[in-house]
Amino acid sequence: RPAGDFLAARRARDYLHANCARVVTLDELEAATGRDRWSLSHDFRTFYGTSPYRYLTMRRLDTVRRMLLANTSLAEAAAAAGFADQSHMTRHFTKTFGLTPGHWLRVAGGIQRV
Repeated sequence: RPAGDFLAARRARDYLHANCARVVTLDELEAATGRDRWSLSHDFRTFYGTSPYRYLTMRRLDTVRRMLLANTSLAEAAAAAGFADQSHMTRHFTKTFGLTPGHWLRVAGGIQRV
């Protein structure tokens, strides 16, 4: 059984979901969970396999992918998902998925039409 505070990790995850389109600081997560940043980061990694920051970035990228499939422009999707700009989003997207958003959309769009 993993050692850690699952409820604190879940409160942090819920807080990140509720605020995923903006910058969320560790100070905010501390206040939302009642855990210090080090313990919370450990708890979060134990139960979700990644850091709170990376989890938030992945939720933003999920938003971008949904919006791109709905024919939203790259710039609009980046802004709506909480990225500073389109290039910021593109860097994270490419690092995570190994494809630029445009290339991913061509591949994913073709798969969905089948």
